[in-house]
Amino acid sequence: MAPTTTLHALVTGFEPFGEPRPDDNRSWEAVRLLAGETIAAGDVGVVCHCHRLPVSYGAVSEAMPRLHRSGDFGIAIHCGEGSSGAVRLERLAHRAGYVRPGDQGPLDLPPGGRVPGYDSAADELVTDVDVDSLRRALAAKCWAAVQVSMDAGRYVCDYTYFLSLAEGALYPRRGRVAPAVLFVHVPPQAGDPYSESQLAEIVREIIRVLARTQTQRQQRWCLTGE
Repeated sequence: MAPTTTLHALVTGFEPFGEPRPDDNRSWEAVRLLAGETIAAGDVGVVCHCHRLPVSYGAVSEAMPRLHRSGDFGIAIHCGEGSSGAVRLERLAHRAGYVRPGDQGPLDLPPGGRVPGYDSAADELVTDVDVDSLRRALAAKCWAAVQVSMDAGRYVCDYTYFLSLAEGALYPRRGRVAPAVLFVHVPPQAGDPYSESQLAEIVREIIRVLARTQTQRQQRWCLTGE
């Protein structure tokens, strides 16, 4: 079936970081495989717009609002390296508690260890994505090593997630439907528990699931404005 509806997905991964500097970052190695791809989700075609982010609070503070405002995104998925053993779907993001410097040196920290701006936002932002149902949907596709997490790490990944959720909440003020926003942590070691191509397929499946719910949200918006 040819798609009759088009959604746009903002998909990000991160550059290599740390010392000694590794050759790659698995989050970007997976995400880059989706660049320019249109993912079929029933009668919806989801166009992937993929971007690589620096592991820097300042750079992400500039990039995330700019990226969100560069297009009408129905989905925003951010991937980063996490702990070993499983892919983790992050439920929430934190405004404060950022004390570990980013990759640009000891001064690469947000003022007061907090996300600046977004004064109307809570100190914890919870995604609208039903991560428990999403995990079950992935398990039904034989992606068993996927877990739900309540701790995005209070580093640049968590910071990025908060910014994206806060930006997503601003969409209705601009007459647009709020996107489905999710952060996905992948293990840093090759093959743990999936290859980069398998991680990319997990992200594709996440996009397919979110496309169905997001299309329903957009239809409701057209009817009710909510």
